Amino acid sequence: MSEALIYASPQHYPAAVTDRWGRFETTLVNSGGMFTMTLRGNRFEGTSVDGLELVGEPAESNEPPALHEGALCSCAIEWRMPVEVSLAGTGRTSAPLTARLTLGDPAPNNAIDSVGVTLRLHLPSGVVDTTAPRGTMEDALADLRRRLPDGTRLLACVSCAYSDYHPAGSGFIGSLACFRDNKDAYRAVAGKQDLFALWDKNSGFVQETYHCPDFEQRRPGTGYRG
Repeated sequence: MSEALIYASPQHYPAAVTDRWGRFETTLVNSGGMFTMTLRGNRFEGTSVDGLELVGEPAESNEPPALHEGALCSCAIEWRMPVEVSLAGTGRTSAPLTARLTLGDPAPNNAIDSVGVTLRLHLPSGVVDTTAPRGTMEDALADLRRRLPDGTRLLACVSCAYSDYHPAGSGFIGSLACFRDNKDAYRAVAGKQDLFALWDKNSGFVQETYHCPDFEQRRPGTGYRG
């Protein structure tokens, strides 16, 4: 991922994990393409927060982490990160966004039985919450944006005029392709086939909450995802 597309890396987010042993305060480190976190002496890392895998052997402890296929499960991970917002009458500012990701228990289909994230945006006028757990950051942020006060906008890659998801689908976070180096070509995208033709010319993948100097507010009907 291009350094120009992300905040100063790495970002350190205050975080906490709640599991069968209680609540553990920690830090979630976001390096743009990799997340790392320590839980009771165990180091986890992964390209997505919903797939943090244990590095090495588990630490000797009476409070071992719950794992499924080597990845953290049966817990809730909460972290707070900065996002850019535009407020009616006062201009642009940074606002804290709290995410709470609940990872379910191992299921017979070699997966976990649930993944859901809720969001809370802390604005000067008060907090804005999502209505229900969502399976991806894309859906959670769409829920949040619908609930913003009049005149307030989220200035992030997910709401940028030059970003899109592959028609085949996306992961929990960070599957958003940026087309800032091919703006004119992306503006002409009107459907799936147009996006397929342009896909390999993307400028890299970004996380939904990032912001760069090329940000422009997305308009309804833009690109493949509208």
